[in-house]
Amino acid sequence: MRYFLLVTFFASGVVFGQTELEKRTSELEVLKNREKVLIAEIEDLKLQATIQSMKSVGYPKDWKNLEIIEHAGMVLGFDCVYKMASWVFHVLTPDVSSGNISRTNDFRMDESASCGSAFEADYFLKLQNADGTTKYDGFGYDRGHLAPSADFRWSASALSESYYYSNMTPQHPDFNRGSWASLEGLLRKIVEQEKKQFYILTGPILSEDLPFIEKSVNKLKIPEFHYKIIVDASAENPRGMAFLMPNKKCEDRLSAYVISIDSLEKLTGIDFFPDLDDALEAKIEQNSDYTAWQTQGNDIDVEPLSALELPKGHFNTQQSASKVGSTVSIVGKVVSVKYLPKSETTFLNLDQSFPNQIFTISIFKDGRRNFSYLPEKELDGKYVVVTGKVEMDKNGIPGISVTREEQIVEWEE
Repeated sequence: MRYFLLVTFFASGVVFGQTELEKRTSELEVLKNREKVLIAEIEDLKLQATIQSMKSVGYPKDWKNLEIIEHAGMVLGFDCVYKMASWVFHVLTPDVSSGNISRTNDFRMDESASCGSAFEADYFLKLQNADGTTKYDGFGYDRGHLAPSADFRWSASALSESYYYSNMTPQHPDFNRGSWASLEGLLRKIVEQEKKQFYILTGPILSEDLPFIEKSVNKLKIPEFHYKIIVDASAENPRGMAFLMPNKKCEDRLSAYVISIDSLEKLTGIDFFPDLDDALEAKIEQNSDYTAWQTQGNDIDVEPLSALELPKGHFNTQQSASKVGSTVSIVGKVVSVKYLPKSETTFLNLDQSFPNQIFTISIFKDGRRNFSYLPEKELDGKYVVVTGKVEMDKNGIPGISVTREEQIVEWEE
């Protein structure tokens, strides 16, 4: 009897434990499901807030008869004549830093465009081979994003919608995958560093005389230029700048493509922020100061000096690559130095530090002996003018090899 009761006791204890485990597991599942619902609701509220924020400054006003299309995270001014957006408006938020949603690549027509958007056959054809494999007949241009998908990696719905063909233009591969992608990354870096939201407007420069893709079903025009605008409309630090970039491989630094929003409005005929207070709008749109934004990845790098502000015969570090083989004067700030005791060689990087250097002064052993001071110590952090023959090193970085102290002087603005 005792044995029977003991077995019964332990048996009932096991059953009781399993029941309690099942109960807790069920409660956890309920909480997980509730969490999913709350996350979805929060995402939806954030998306609604971004649309309202865009409405508060006004959708761009275009002289053309555009169709305004509101999606979850972006608004388009769609041009039915060209089957592409004249502008795409979205808000880039700090949520992009923590977002982890991956690319969907679900390219598709935008059913919201009443006149019909472009579609796959405007960019390439998929052909079936006899063995069942697929052959692609590309037309030479990428279906390039205007509002980039990575800007929405915190929202599954907004990211997916960025793959509508209404958000695409024919972009040269070197442009789309190079300078355009770098610009998109730069704006995300600004948001991540400043931890605040900014307005972003993007579009192509469209006109009737543009060439078009011959094989494209809709004969899509190939934009010669694209633009992108970033604006901080906050009361404490209002500012804005626009980038105007050719649809090809861009060799210059991004800062070289900065223009004022005012000048872009004159070029496009679009009033980009029509509902901003006039005084605030003027302050934002008249200036184009690239250095007003946190564009550097560290505290020591600087942008090359403006070429327009340098005297005749003097060039900035960005221009140095075009001066290879010529004896000229290059102006820039010494932002990183390196001295190699074994070879007694000094390297001075101007404006951008190693390993992202864009111009290097090299002072080898024989030249270093002609200095009355230690260049890596005395010149660090100073703006200098270096004169000599510009040459490319094995890594394609322009620079000047200095043999005399007189070749380097401090720059006085």
